[in-house]
Amino acid sequence: MNNDAQSALSLLPMIDRRHADDTSAWQSICIALKNCGVPYEVFEQWSLTDRHRDRKQIRRAWENLRGGHTIGTLIHYAKLDGGNVSYVCASAKPGSFDGDLAFAAIIAPYAECSVTDLECELWERSPYRMDDECGEGDFLALLGSLYDLDDLVFVGDPKVTADGQRQCIRSVKEHLSSPRLAEFFRPNPLTGLPVTRENGRPSFVCDACVAKFRYAVLEFDYRDVREQYAFFLAMPDKGFPIAALTHSGNKSVHCLLSVDCADASEWESEVEEQLFRAKLEPLGCDRACKNESRSSRTPGARRANGKMQRLLYLNPNMKGN
Repeated sequence: MNNDAQSALSLLPMIDRRHADDTSAWQSICIALKNCGVPYEVFEQWSLTDRHRDRKQIRRAWENLRGGHTIGTLIHYAKLDGGNVSYVCASAKPGSFDGDLAFAAIIAPYAECSVTDLECELWERSPYRMDDECGEGDFLALLGSLYDLDDLVFVGDPKVTADGQRQCIRSVKEHLSSPRLAEFFRPNPLTGLPVTRENGRPSFVCDACVAKFRYAVLEFDYRDVREQYAFFLAMPDKGFPIAALTHSGNKSVHCLLSVDCADASEWESEVEEQLFRAKLEPLGCDRACKNESRSSRTPGARRANGKMQRLLYLNPNMKGN
């Protein structure tokens, strides 16, 4: 993120949206925002006028346009529209990035929607049509859609002893034929073999026990549930490979993101560095979720507070290899 990003984010609201309907101005502003290091989502939301409603067109412009426009271009247009640019540019901190502003731009299309409306929209958009009533069928649908029958999946208490871990790891075929639900499961299939950790204790579920690096767990715990719903509704249109969404029964939505890495090295590079640290953490995603053996809430299970953990969205097309 270069030093002009914060100024650009502050200047953009001062630029009248009529410029988005002027192709030359729109292209210049696109190049300037990109050169300043502003996230694409900010430009997309600013561009969505009656003339520019094609998100694919907006994305192509962002990816293909090149030029020397930068912060000066944005200052020019802001001044045309009477903006107080001197205050904005003086107050911006070099190298800073307003993740809250970027997040707000992503969810802007759903600003007027209620929690109920957003949840219904997720249900409607789900490629897998789920039962109206929450229960063990939610988890069975997830297992049957996103896993192979011989995959070994842990379902149980994350803090159980090594012997308990071993008993909680069963093949998907076994889970489907004889379900034993628990509050948590580990989305990535395991080897079923123990690994001695640095503390000298064996583990069947640590990072080194992961056999297939298919799914990353995402959670925006500190954001309002309505905002989380809006974010996950907005992201599939941007190519975000969401495999499943589960309401935790409390204050968060757990997302399984299809990443399908070849091994631990690719996971570290693609998921931990490029996905979490560079893109998701600045938006407020829980950074503790980035490891490959991370637990997630089991859809269809009842949590300790008595509330059900509900499957909101399931896309079998995002099944990993």
